[in-house]
Amino acid sequence: MMKFKCITLALFICCFMSYQNVFASDHNLVLKNQQSESFELSKIVGKKPVYLKFWATWCKPCMEQMPHFQHAYEQYGDTIETIAINIDLNDDPDAVAAVKKRFNLTMPIMTDDTGKVAQHYQFIGTPFHVLLDKTGKVIFQGHEADKALDNTLRLLSHDGVVEKTHLLDETHQQRAVALDIPTQGVKAVLFTATWCDWYLADTRPDMAKNCVAAQEQMNTLTKQGLDVEARISQLWTDQAAVTEYQSKFTVTHPLTIDYGNGLFINNKINKVPTLLVYKDGKIINRITDFSSPVNLQNTR
Repeated sequence: MMKFKCITLALFICCFMSYQNVFASDHNLVLKNQQSESFELSKIVGKKPVYLKFWATWCKPCMEQMPHFQHAYEQYGDTIETIAINIDLNDDPDAVAAVKKRFNLTMPIMTDDTGKVAQHYQFIGTPFHVLLDKTGKVIFQGHEADKALDNTLRLLSHDGVVEKTHLLDETHQQRAVALDIPTQGVKAVLFTATWCDWYLADTRPDMAKNCVAAQEQMNTLTKQGLDVEARISQLWTDQAAVTEYQSKFTVTHPLTIDYGNGLFINNKINKVPTLLVYKDGKIINRITDFSSPVNLQNTR
């Protein structure tokens, strides 16, 4: 399907959901602005056309598209509500502020700190563009800053409605697999991504090394007889990538894609890798730094 080392993340558009018309009627869709103030999307959705762009500071295609994004805001900002949404994965406010300064961004910049806004709009990888008409209907989804996006923005700016939609479509719908936590004993669950060891190697080398160390330590814990499994973020990932990852790191414990990223959201995972350690059904430890070996022998 996809050879991850041959293409950029901008092309990672293999979706694991059926994309239908999506309406943002949920008043629980809340973002945080740069002053950490809450902003409900319901304040603007269904009132004016809306342009949501999901991005990350370490995403190379996102940075390449920033001049286009700023130009689009300058051209259509009066008629289309525009928000730059940082996905809050392996990111921080200082990095976001640096990008704002670097590209002289003037549109509102907010953070999806819960991951629920991204989940609602069926986000599966940055950069991700979502356009809603003035009724709240999603009429465009895409990863490229291309002619299709420009044409839709132009049409949307006229009267707020576009008859023809441009939605990502995937017929192979997948269901998330529930996490089985025993009521007795110890279990370790690693939340990680198939790409964090190599894609972040240039832009965030320490993070990439941490990802490698985490998986190597999970292999060690598995050999020690501990109950270990990993949940893989669905972002920029398919089963072929999981198989490649499994082979690369000689993984013997279970690896499962978290389709819909529900487990990531419910467990407030905004950094990969993160290890949750359960004992007798309850979380007793959360580990994000793997520079030192993880020792769980005393938890049994």
